[in-house]
Amino acid sequence: MKKKIFVRGPVLTQSGYGEQSRFALRALRSQEDKFDIYIQPISWGQSGWIWEDTEFRRWMDARILETQKKIQDKTLSADISLQITIPNEFKKLTPINIGFTAGIETTKCSLEWLQKGNEMDKILVVSNHGKTTYADTHYTANNPQTGEDVTYSLNTPVDVVWENTPRAEPEEIKELKLDYEKNFLMISQLGPRKNFENTINWFVEEFKNEEVGLVVKTNFKGNSIGDYNKIQEHLKQVLSGHEDRKCKVYLLHGDLTPGNLTWLYSHANMTALINIAHGEGFGLPLFEAAREALPIITIGWSGQLDFLHHDGKDYFHSVEYVMQPVQENARWKGVIEEDSMWAYASPSSFKKRLREALNGTREDAEALQQLVLDKFSDEKLYELFCDAILGKSTIQPRPIEAISFCIPTNGVKPEKTKLTINSIKKEMGDFPHEILIVGDVSKFGDTKGVKLINAHEEAHSGKVATLRNKGGDESRFDTIVWSDDDILLNEGWLQSTLAHSEKSGWNVLGNKLLNPDGTRHWDRATLKPHRIVDYDHSDIDKNLYQTSGFLLVRRNVFDSVRWDDDCIIRSDKSGGVPEDVKYSLDLISSGFNLSFNEKAIVWHNDDSYTQYKELTLKKEQIEENIGVSNFPPNCGLFNKTVKELRND
Repeated sequence: MKKKIFVRGPVLTQSGYGEQSRFALRALRSQEDKFDIYIQPISWGQSGWIWEDTEFRRWMDARILETQKKIQDKTLSADISLQITIPNEFKKLTPINIGFTAGIETTKCSLEWLQKGNEMDKILVVSNHGKTTYADTHYTANNPQTGEDVTYSLNTPVDVVWENTPRAEPEEIKELKLDYEKNFLMISQLGPRKNFENTINWFVEEFKNEEVGLVVKTNFKGNSIGDYNKIQEHLKQVLSGHEDRKCKVYLLHGDLTPGNLTWLYSHANMTALINIAHGEGFGLPLFEAAREALPIITIGWSGQLDFLHHDGKDYFHSVEYVMQPVQENARWKGVIEEDSMWAYASPSSFKKRLREALNGTREDAEALQQLVLDKFSDEKLYELFCDAILGKSTIQPRPIEAISFCIPTNGVKPEKTKLTINSIKKEMGDFPHEILIVGDVSKFGDTKGVKLINAHEEAHSGKVATLRNKGGDESRFDTIVWSDDDILLNEGWLQSTLAHSEKSGWNVLGNKLLNPDGTRHWDRATLKPHRIVDYDHSDIDKNLYQTSGFLLVRRNVFDSVRWDDDCIIRSDKSGGVPEDVKYSLDLISSGFNLSFNEKAIVWHNDDSYTQYKELTLKKEQIEENIGVSNFPPNCGLFNKTVKELRND
């Protein structure tokens, strides 16, 4: 079934976020069999608008009109929102909400970014620098109720998806005439972060009396004539102290096509692209230049390292730098905080790298081009992006070595529990496993092949969470199965679970949990609204709930997230939070998504339950409250399973 995705971002603007938005649309469009795409464009500061009449632009316009119509008609009901903007503007718009941001160019996110980020189900960033900065940012606040200091951080999963732009054939800029054989290229909006003035001043100081050129493609806010006049005047001021010079600085302003940029990057007289900005989220001009084998001069810090540094080697001319607080005129409350830092390039190192590039070869640049074309191809990035949206696991698959089945019981239904034990033994065979029965174990003394853990008091006071923790503490193996005491493993469960683990990474894994009549027993559901959802429902939804009836966790998950001993079974009836709901919430807040394997089946051996629409209810509830009394009989596969176990 296609997922309806509502994309909100500056898709029509000439800006970095505009390019990022169009990358996202190209990626989603590459899998239109999986996505029904709706677009709501937003502005981006005072940036200009794209103007090319292309098939892609016409497609965007058509989707924008369709989206506007559905919004006006109040018929747009999207499954997922993709919000491409700075995190301050993230909001809950749909059942699943994903933020896609360029991240931060400093060492620290703002508190508001963390708060807004925690409202999302997932955050996508364009570099590992963005992900690391999110992970490393923590704030300390005082809890007014307890008086204790608490640490606030991001608990939303962050995936790195990178980005790219369409590669175009070179298209000459006829107005640009280069006088010298050696020239450097600088593509940069004029602002404090880009270190614009220092870049030009230091270039002129190094090549003042030499026939070397610098091509500067820049603007303040847009591509208007007024913007050009301001840029030209500012550039004159920067160069006013260098009037007696042989080196030349060329100003490029206005709209350039992708082909124009390719022509600049691949020009025979272009020596290198220079960028000594204080930090980059990704650095698209750097990426595009690397893709065309143009040597790069930049600092060895922030987002650009994802495509400039490979297997321990820098494929660029690395400028030395120091980390210092962000200068006052660049601070932006809620975005670039005053206590954050970024990189300051060394003037002497920059000049040394300019000279090095001027006299060097393109060997590293050509090697880098091949790496970039391979690693950041459309095919690979589009698949990575769509997988991130759909919630496909980025965890490395890991085989199961052995399984510990932890089963809490109050001893009320010993015959059913013994069937549970027999079904595990039969299905597991010689595969390494153990069975731990925890609680009132008085009726299982003669049961062979199990470990009994006596916790009589907890078993009869609803403390199932505590029983599970006791079982986990006593368990020995790398994988733990939390199972109720009336569960039966369907034939083939082990094989399906092992096969799934070989090809798909997971930390927490659910599977089909069926009632005896073949209907579903809360095996994949959401909390608000509390309803059963499709088996392919995205793992990233923070609203997911995994019943404690049967689920698997890795050992490291239990070491990190234990069941809450204060939660008792069915405590929702008295205004509390049930133990399995709390466990699901704790798992998700700790970054453990609830994965699912729909090929594995277990049975809930209690025929008093059935599924009614999107709910699992007791049949007597359905009869009393809904008036339905004609229920399906137990299915043949369940009856066969029970019969075989009883015969064994």
